[in-house]
Amino acid sequence: MLIQRHLTRGVLALALFCWWTLPLRAEGTAFWECVRREDYLAGRLSGLSVSDNGILRVVPTPRLVGDTQQPFALCSLLVGNEVYVGTGHDGKLFRATADGTLALVADFDELDVTALATDGQGAIFAATSPDGKIYQLTAGQPGFRVLYDPPEKYIWDMRCLPDGTLVYATGGKGGVFSLPRGGLSVQALWTTDESNVTSLMVARDGAVWAGTDPGGLVVRMANGRVTAVFDAPSREIRRLVPMPDGSIFALGIGEAKTGGGGSAGSAPVEAAVGEGEGSGGTPLRPASGGTTLYRLGEDGRQTALWTSSDTATVLLRWRDGVLVGLGSSSTGGQGRLFFVGPEGQSALFGTVEEERIAAAEAGAGETLYVVTSGLAKLYRLSPTAQDEGVFTSVVQDAKAVVEAWGRIHIESNGEVFVQTRTGNTQLPGALWSDWSAEIPAPGGVVASPRGRFLQWRLRLKKGAEVTAVRVAYLPRNLAPVITSFSVLPVGVALQETVAPPPDPSVMSSGLDPVQFGIIANQPPRKVFQRGARTLQWQAEDKNGDTLTYRLAYRLRGQTNWKPLAEKLRNPFFVISPEMLPDGIYEFQLEVSDAASNPPAWALASSQVLSPVVITNALPKITFSPSEVSTKEAKIRVEVVTATSPLKSVEVSFDGREWMLIYPDDLVLDSPREVFTLVYRNLSPGEYLIAVRVLDAALHTTGEKFILVVKP
Repeated sequence: MLIQRHLTRGVLALALFCWWTLPLRAEGTAFWECVRREDYLAGRLSGLSVSDNGILRVVPTPRLVGDTQQPFALCSLLVGNEVYVGTGHDGKLFRATADGTLALVADFDELDVTALATDGQGAIFAATSPDGKIYQLTAGQPGFRVLYDPPEKYIWDMRCLPDGTLVYATGGKGGVFSLPRGGLSVQALWTTDESNVTSLMVARDGAVWAGTDPGGLVVRMANGRVTAVFDAPSREIRRLVPMPDGSIFALGIGEAKTGGGGSAGSAPVEAAVGEGEGSGGTPLRPASGGTTLYRLGEDGRQTALWTSSDTATVLLRWRDGVLVGLGSSSTGGQGRLFFVGPEGQSALFGTVEEERIAAAEAGAGETLYVVTSGLAKLYRLSPTAQDEGVFTSVVQDAKAVVEAWGRIHIESNGEVFVQTRTGNTQLPGALWSDWSAEIPAPGGVVASPRGRFLQWRLRLKKGAEVTAVRVAYLPRNLAPVITSFSVLPVGVALQETVAPPPDPSVMSSGLDPVQFGIIANQPPRKVFQRGARTLQWQAEDKNGDTLTYRLAYRLRGQTNWKPLAEKLRNPFFVISPEMLPDGIYEFQLEVSDAASNPPAWALASSQVLSPVVITNALPKITFSPSEVSTKEAKIRVEVVTATSPLKSVEVSFDGREWMLIYPDDLVLDSPREVFTLVYRNLSPGEYLIAVRVLDAALHTTGEKFILVVKP
């Protein structure tokens, strides 16, 4: 049970630990809570941002400029008030004008338009792949021409220098090349063993920077010299962006490299700050297959600021930070745009319904153009927030039809409204209830019908904020289930492990003691106890109720159960040898959740264990000499056991070592066994014969016999 506390909004996200899949419970009542940013990111947002401390706000909603009717968008370019969009896999180039008109500019022979650039004087360059070319277009004029046909298979990025020189990065065989204005000759700025040079950037000092794949290198090219600046833990450097303070932001994607990178002299990454899709002050590693944003400072510091489990393709300078555009495979294909500040603070900036944000451009007056993929569309975001935004939660699962819905409570400022719907199928659809009437914040009793699943959505008016949402319900009590019930080998007993008491300050903090290395329920330890029979079981309760156990017994063949132990908390019970007389017993285990429910609501389950042998009586040993002479002595030994089978029988003759013996029928399988001991050529005198027996209950007994041999 987690203790609920009222906290100020500023520390709420840091103090409460809430998971959609683990509802909080208090004396039967359960709660679903949405507090952290990850909780909101699990749902769907439209026209809303969520800050790194979990606050929902209304932001500009993307407005559709045009639909290219193509499946994929790969690049974009802003020229004045017009946006160019390169697509695949039909190799088309589109232009969107300021009035929203979208027109096809070029249809190339190659599959993909992978890079766009402009010299700022009306010339537009488009690179195609694979086995593609560099084309030149003139803004506002029809037609295009081949500027250069490079031998490399792929062209991944292009940039124009102030003098009009076109710099392009290649793949298949990685390199960076420059093509002066007019395209008369090509100069290799850098060739590398890397498979791909995936990104380019021109710094304010005129130096050309490049990122590679699969080594994840960042290099700087200036004055004919190439210097490795950074060997990233990520596999690929997808984008590079210069910042006003002289630092460089690098967008790394892909799994972490297992060893060092491919550049000598590259500096290691310092301890990063950030956690998940945001910052949190704990060291970061590149997300497996996802995205890591690095900051390369002028002072040489190299820091990982932010990570995401999804793969990003967009990095755009925005205000004092950057915008990172990515897909969201975990939320049904909603593309998302995050703002990341210079110190790693982050917030969800906006969303689109397509599965990925492929490119973005910053226009005048903080107008933002966003290009999507999955369906290649162009959106415009103005700096002014829309009138409202909507958040739809993930489906909440109560594991069974609830007994009653409680209140849905919203911590918010401004105008906020909530609706709910319920159903008994995992995916919402026609078989669910309709959305309920809107309830203004701070909320009220959930009016939707009882069901197993619940979903809710918020509508925020402009200027409103939401910091937390809590839904209360009474789960239907489910009977506990016994998953195993067994008896341990005879002689194996269990003892509860005594753990040192936890620090009282930890317990009063409300934090999970496991975080401090305190294990509340440590497994019992095994000890030897002669003749003990230990019953052991496991049980589970889907409501998370506290379970108590009751044991009963009866002799096999009887009908009435007799109590053996009640109100047990530990999932085991040791039957000591003196507790029950010898016999073959059946044991019944009953598990109950009465400790967590009112008597009328409590449920129990029971299970009967296969017959268990209890034995305390020792085997009996008798000697019967049948023939004694110096030539041959025969002694008949009879061993009788009451309930427990014999395990072994040994004999020692006249103080010598113990030797294993077999019964006359060779098989030790009966409650009565006969052994014949034969000794030949004995001298007259007295001899000590000792026999010891071990039964299956680990009882050991022995008897002695004096053998007298007369002359």
